[in-house]
Amino acid sequence: MEVSELNKYGICDGISEIILTSGIENPNAAPIGVIRKDNRVFIRLYRGSTTYENVKLEKIFAANVTCDPVLFVKSSFSNLENENFRYYPLNTTKIPLLKNSASSVIFRCGEIKHTEQAMTAEIIPMDAVANDYRPRAINRGLTAVIEAAVHATRYELTGDNKFLDLIDQCMETTYKCGGQREKDAAEILLNEIYENKKRVDGGKSTE
Repeated sequence: MEVSELNKYGICDGISEIILTSGIENPNAAPIGVIRKDNRVFIRLYRGSTTYENVKLEKIFAANVTCDPVLFVKSSFSNLENENFRYYPLNTTKIPLLKNSASSVIFRCGEIKHTEQAMTAEIIPMDAVANDYRPRAINRGLTAVIEAAVHATRYELTGDNKFLDLIDQCMETTYKCGGQREKDAAEILLNEIYENKKRVDGGKSTE
């Protein structure tokens, strides 16, 4: 499969936000950005995550394209239920995919570079499936809640309150522009942030 074919499956030049599924025996899902530049594709994964360990070991995964904000938020903080996955046969193995993704692209890792904090891998597309070609206009509520989820994971890692301010800005856009699904995702996200803030504050009340 050629890199140029990725356009048909929603992974275009720049950074595409997808949900990566990995773990041949125990499927796991996590949002990441797939970097496509100069006809090459990369991912960067940070140590300490299940996704990092799965990709390091198996060197194969699927990038699932979806506009479902609830899936993005839920997979940012915990694994999805098994009912959200299906398996795609490839050679002698089966790769976990998201059932309700618009498309899924299976990648294998090429050259991998490791640092103390992360690994960067050039990835090669092997196969792809498209489930839904229905067009959807850009919704600022959707992009804002995904951006808020990114800030929330950084807050969880650092405890830096600047990310809470950024999340508040994103939430304002989500509630103004988003549909019900975006607002549902925002509520899940805010509950996660509340629990994380309690942990950061040493279990003290935030009131």
